Amino acid sequence: MHTRLYFLFIVFGVCDTAAQPTGHQETNLTTHPANDRYASFSPDGKLIVFESDRNGSWDIYVMDPDGKNQRALIADSADNRRPSWYPDGQAILFESTRNGTVNFFRYSFQTNTIAPAIEAAVPDGTLQFGRISPNGQHLVFTLQINDTVMHQWLYNFDRKTIQKLTYGNFRYACAGWSPDGKSLLLHARHETNNQTDAIYTFRLKNKRWKRLTRNTEHSFCPAWSNDGKRIAYVQSMANNRPEIILMNRRGRVIRQVTRNTDGDTLPFWSPDDRQLLITGYRSGNFEICKIDLN
Repeated sequence: MHTRLYFLFIVFGVCDTAAQPTGHQETNLTTHPANDRYASFSPDGKLIVFESDRNGSWDIYVMDPDGKNQRALIADSADNRRPSWYPDGQAILFESTRNGTVNFFRYSFQTNTIAPAIEAAVPDGTLQFGRISPNGQHLVFTLQINDTVMHQWLYNFDRKTIQKLTYGNFRYACAGWSPDGKSLLLHARHETNNQTDAIYTFRLKNKRWKRLTRNTEHSFCPAWSNDGKRIAYVQSMANNRPEIILMNRRGRVIRQVTRNTDGDTLPFWSPDDRQLLITGYRSGNFEICKIDLN
C-alpha cells in the first residue's frame, strides 16, 4: 500500500484535534470509515467541498469549515470526482461518468442543475484534475493517455476552443493557477525521463517553464497560496510516504508541515492563507484534515 500512496493522494462525530510534530495543529474534519478526499474551501471560506465513496460510489459532498453539516451535494449512480470551485463560488466543476465516459460538468448552486462544462470535442483520453482560471475564462485540465503519458489542455469558455499545452511522451499533471492567472503550477516528468515528478511553473504567454524542485524523490500536487508568496506541495519521503512541504514562489523550501506514519497529500489553501486542507491517510482510509499554519 505504501508504494502507491504518493499517486493516490495523487459516522459524523466531533472532529479530532492534535498537534503535528512540526507544531502545527491538525483537525480531522471527517472521521468516516470510507474514503474522503480532494477537499477545497469555497472562495468565501464558508463551505468545503470534497469527494467521498461512503455510499459505495464516488459522490460530491459539502461541509462547514469546522467539519459539521456534512451532506451529499451530488449523489447518483455515476462516479462523481475531484470537485473544484468556480471563482464566483456559485458553481462547482467536477468529473463524472454520467454520460458513459469521464467528462467535466458544472453544478450550479443557484439552480441546483448539472450541465456539461465543455462545449467542444475533446481528444481521446481520460479527463482529470480540472481547474477554472481566476477570471473564469479558461479551464485547464489533464488528459491521461496511459499510465505514463498525461498532457495539459486549455479550454476557452467564450470561444469554445481547446488548446494543447504540453507535448511528448511524458506525464504532466494536476495543473493549478497562479493568483494572477498568468501561469500554471503543476508537476511533470519531461526532464526526468518520466521517472520522477518535479514541480514547475508554466507561463502561458511565452510558454516558459521554470523548475522549482530538484529532489531525487517525487514532488507533486502543488498549490499556490492566494497571496502568491508560497506554494504547498507533496514530497515523497521514506518508503514513498508523502508529506506536505511549503516553499516560496522561487522554489526555496520554507519548512515541512506534516510528519505522519502513512502520509498526506492534496493541499489546498484557505482564502486567508492561514490554513491548509489536506487528504490524510488515517487508520486505513483517507480523511479530510485541516492544518493550522500559524
